[in-house]
Amino acid sequence: MSINTATGRGVWLAIVLLASACLAIGAGFVLSVVGAEAKLVLGGAGATFIGTAPVGLAACRFVAESPQGGRSGE
Repeated sequence: MSINTATGRGVWLAIVLLASACLAIGAGFVLSVVGAEAKLVLGGAGATFIGTAPVGLAACRFVAESPQGGRSGE
């Protein structure tokens, strides 16, 4: 699937945000198992989401804007 089409961008956006949400849920679960307070669990999960979503979106943008064709010098 091409990332440069409107449909491709939407699908990759959904994948990145879903992966970020899963990581945030995992971080919240780990914090709750460790015995952190509820506000720390929510804050840690939120910080994980805020930290991972932009990194994933930047990675998708980096891949989408890479030169196509594989030929250098053009």
